[in-house]
Amino acid sequence: MPVNIESSLPVLVFALTAGMGLGLFYFLILWFTVQRLCSSHTPGRLMIFSYAARLALVLTGFYLIMDHRWERVAAALGGFIIMRVILTRLLGRQNTIAGAAYGNTQAEPDKP
Repeated sequence: MPVNIESSLPVLVFALTAGMGLGLFYFLILWFTVQRLCSSHTPGRLMIFSYAARLALVLTGFYLIMDHRWERVAAALGGFIIMRVILTRLLGRQNTIAGAAYGNTQAEPDKP
């Protein structure tokens, strides 16, 4: 029985890793865009250009990874979501630490 190379484990691991790379690119560029919106002279242009560029590159990446196989795009999407979770935890923790350093902590309810 011949081995189906199109959906073998190494190919799916590659698709998962490539999806993580796409997620890393997408969410880090999104993070940098949001950080610079307040200081930008044209925040609308920055937001629209960033969105269009991120979307075009990520959709192109998914299309190339897919190669007409749904298993590959499913693995890549899984990697994309995994990277989102990782970056949300890392960057969210960094933001919480920075907020506490500047005295921006959550308000406590009034104590009697």
